Amino acid sequence: MLNRRVSFHQMETEAKGVKGGPLTYWNPDKKMLKNLTKFLKANPLVRHVEIHSDDIERTWMTYCMNYFEVVSAGGVVVNQLGNILWILRNGHWDIPKGKVEMGEKLEEAALREVTEETGISNIKITDDLITTYHTYEIEGVVHLKTTFWYAMEHEMGDTKGIPQEIEGITEVRWMKLPVDDKIWSSSFRSIRMVIDSAIEKSALLRKGL
Repeated sequence: MLNRRVSFHQMETEAKGVKGGPLTYWNPDKKMLKNLTKFLKANPLVRHVEIHSDDIERTWMTYCMNYFEVVSAGGVVVNQLGNILWILRNGHWDIPKGKVEMGEKLEEAALREVTEETGISNIKITDDLITTYHTYEIEGVVHLKTTFWYAMEHEMGDTKGIPQEIEGITEVRWMKLPVDDKIWSSSFRSIRMVIDSAIEKSALLRKGL
């Protein structure tokens, strides 16, 4: 389901499906949600699904039960020059993040993962950002990764990083917005959402635009 979107909406009395629009479900039961997971796996060309429910939290939790859940945390790091810290991971430009360890707080995991993946320290969290979701498959098991993102600041300028090669990271680079279109085309769609969220929260980023 990577780069596809499943949207959950509170039920609206007058809500109606739009012809030619996304695949839409209305108050789906447990069986329908389980079949949806199989359907998305078998139909990679489906790009957008909308689920309308009068109990969003319950529907979401039922949907998540069909996946092996993984919790991750990361951050959009901005330095004193207004540049963002990027990593090149497995050929895709990305923002540093990683799995939360047992008993670890989300904020602690986000800072640890950023430092481990980039080799750059002197970083602090300044605000919360959005939460993103994506799926992937390992040995036939479909995983749902929930990533909690934070706005971060680096106390210096374009400090040279050290890519964590064991994680498939081959380059660490500071880049000023707006980045080249080649960067966006090589990154996952959710990363643009995370960056947009950071722009709203970071005075250093807004100043440079």
